[in-house]
Formats: sequence, structure tokens, C-alpha cells
Amino acid sequence: MSESPYAEAQRLLSGAGTWHEFRASLTERALDLQLGAADLDDLRMQWLTRQASHLTDNELVRELKFWSDGGSYDQHLDGYKAINPGTLLDQAEQRGWFVRRLASGAVVNAPDGKPLMLKGLDVINPAPDGP
Repeated sequence: MSESPYAEAQRLLSGAGTWHEFRASLTERALDLQLGAADLDDLRMQWLTRQASHLTDNELVRELKFWSDGGSYDQHLDGYKAINPGTLLDQAEQRGWFVRRLASGAVVNAPDGKPLMLKGLDVINPAPDGP
């Protein structure tokens, strides 16, 4: 029995070096046509979670600071492929950092840094869909 399109896409995702490589692999196998929007969104979140887990503490602080300073996807060097604030906060929590999610945003404190306030609902919501 062959694997489902979603299972094959997950296997490709785990071996991909870049998002573009992954998307090209999906297209080559016509998986992009077989997967639904929810599947693609789930795969994108898995990718972002993996990328966040590879950040060093300093890189994680730098990303969180970018968003706490009012950064946007338009301003980010990675554009719409930037790791969203909610995923960064999840990673900070996994590392044992102080994270408090509030109605208006979130506060995060790295072990050796000062507290950062991320304002707005984007601390929970994923990035907008890109081209």
C-alpha cells in the first residue's frame, strides 16, 4: 500500500533543506494538487516549528525583539516566510523561558535578557499566506 499524499509530504518535509526545496518536491510529485489548504497550512507550521527549534538562544531573542519592536512581515528579511511570533513564543516556552500570553499580546523573558512585549493577536496567529 502506498503512503498517503500527506504522509509523503511529511517525509519530504523532514528531508528538505529549504522551504523552496520542499515546495519544488511537492510540485514535482503533483502533491501540491492533492493536498488541501489545511494540509499545506499544517505542513507550513511544522516547517516553522522546525526552523524555530534550530535557532540559537541569541537568534531567538533577536527574532522576538524584531516582533516586539513592531516589526511586520513586510519588514522582515524573510518576508512572509518569517517564523511567526506565536511559534517563537512556543519555542521560548519549550526552552523554559518565562512566557505569559495576555489578551493584548505576550511577555517573554530570556534567561539573560530583559522582558519583551509582543503586542497584538499575531502572537497566536500564523503568518499570512504568501505568493
